[in-house]
Amino acid sequence: MDMSSIDEHNQNEPMIDASRAKQIIEALLIATDEPLTLDRIAEITKLQKDEIRQYLDQLRQEYEGSQRAFQIKEIAGGYQIYTLPLFADWVGALHDHKSKLSKAALETLAVIAYHQPVTRAEIEKVRGVDCTYILDALIQKGLIRTSGRLPVPGRPIRYATTREFLRYFGIKDLDELPREADFSDVITRTAEQDVQNAELFEKPAQEQATNDAVREEPQPTNGDDIQDSEEDDDLDKLPAV
Repeated sequence: MDMSSIDEHNQNEPMIDASRAKQIIEALLIATDEPLTLDRIAEITKLQKDEIRQYLDQLRQEYEGSQRAFQIKEIAGGYQIYTLPLFADWVGALHDHKSKLSKAALETLAVIAYHQPVTRAEIEKVRGVDCTYILDALIQKGLIRTSGRLPVPGRPIRYATTREFLRYFGIKDLDELPREADFSDVITRTAEQDVQNAELFEKPAQEQATNDAVREEPQPTNGDDIQDSEEDDDLDKLPAV
């Protein structure tokens, strides 16, 4: 294609004014369920990356200035709209508690995140328990991946975190991970919350069991009832007339 053809092609491209470009980028961020990279946004909008960054900054400022409940975050190599941490409790109530990671899963993730790539034997040495099931579950959730094999006899598989891991925890890259000790605090709080939730479910069940036991407890009988019963037995033993 010669230069004249390129110029003609560029002239045929629809021009987008600044206001509309910002709206388009915002619409893309709302519609996506995963972080959008600058390359992807540029591919769709035909805008330059510097322009896109400028519009993203403007949107951030508008959201902050109008005290919106959400923000634009740079996550896992892309951009996505997230609700503010202030509303985490209410937003979390929308999701099934079963979708939360267990204490065992968080502990395993912590070992992998801070020591990756790492083998199953190395993880189990830290945690002191078998991690086969947890590793399979984390792979199915897309939070970890296999990362080659260790060049030793047996060639054990090594594990590392994924982009989904970054998105799940709302961080740009591994450099934004909290200190390992702080991550341990998160695990401890999660475990305590699990215990509290379990107590909430167990307490009504225990109360119900106690009430059922009270209702089913046989009523004591007085002496007259016992005497009447013995007399009835004696009558049954008399020969028929």
